[in-house]
Amino acid sequence: MSSTPDTRRSQLPRDLPLVLIADGHDDTRELYEFALPSYGFRTIVVEDGTQVVERASESKPDIIVTEIYLPQHDGWSVVEQLKRDARTRDIPVVVLTGYTAASVRERASSEGCAALLMKPYLPEELARALRELLNGAA
Repeated sequence: MSSTPDTRRSQLPRDLPLVLIADGHDDTRELYEFALPSYGFRTIVVEDGTQVVERASESKPDIIVTEIYLPQHDGWSVVEQLKRDARTRDIPVVVLTGYTAASVRERASSEGCAALLMKPYLPEELARALRELLNGAA
């Protein structure tokens, strides 16, 4: 893992929805970073919980996708911080994880997450789910 913050951003038109993606696995971040623009999304990808909170406050993404288990701060801590902050509390948060326990679904609901999606999740499925969430929020 690099010590340099991973804050790559796709360079697409600004009127496309901006998705902040947080996952501790390089391959997962890269998959979504390169695939989602072909479905009409701009992306910011980060690798740890601290970066999620910082980048969400700075860039005001339209939606955030986070894994539960992240370096630095776990996804639950990230969701709690985002929901407490007036600058980010209204940004929909999607938890995308491989953990299938019923407690994960219950916690996602109680934390105010817009959705809980279970890995593996193909990029086109994620794009469809994000579009539905964003259209429902409009």
